[in-house]
Amino acid sequence: MGIFSKIFGRKKPLVENSFIKIPIFNEVLVFPLPDAWSVEPSLRSLEGGTFLVEFEAEDNADEKLSVQGFNNANADVELSAKKLMKMMEDEMRDLNEAQFYSETLFSETHITQQKLITIMGLKAFPDETDKAQFALYMVLEGKKEIYIVQRSWKGKTNSEGFLVPKEELLLWLEDFKQIHLEALETA
Repeated sequence: MGIFSKIFGRKKPLVENSFIKIPIFNEVLVFPLPDAWSVEPSLRSLEGGTFLVEFEAEDNADEKLSVQGFNNANADVELSAKKLMKMMEDEMRDLNEAQFYSETLFSETHITQQKLITIMGLKAFPDETDKAQFALYMVLEGKKEIYIVQRSWKGKTNSEGFLVPKEELLLWLEDFKQIHLEALETA
């Protein structure tokens, strides 16, 4: 049974998202950010060939959006979107296999570059059975780089074990489908 037949949660206002652009390595990643959130990230890191930026909901640190980039991942280790998503799923499944959930919601390939969108998470933490964590993950292959955009939620679960109303997830899915790369403008 898929997540869309299971997600029912507390009703809250749906957020409006705007698309922002961040240059990462040799490309510009265009991704959604809720209008109510600060465009100033709560965390920013560039270490070696890895880039990370994280944004938090101003009123709830358990709601985040993060962007990661891995420079030369396609060329150096032949990492693909599919391989990276599988690695992330395996890592999360190992935390609590009985409570693990994953469902691929979208897949698209342009020439040789792939984009995958998956919802995955834990319906319960091993030490806190009434708390859950779910995220919408988008993995996108660039020319040499790979990018991950993650919109995550943590909190108390409802009777079905989920956190996010179906309508909100559907809106995020539509925005995630629009994530894309643009050429980095050089001066």
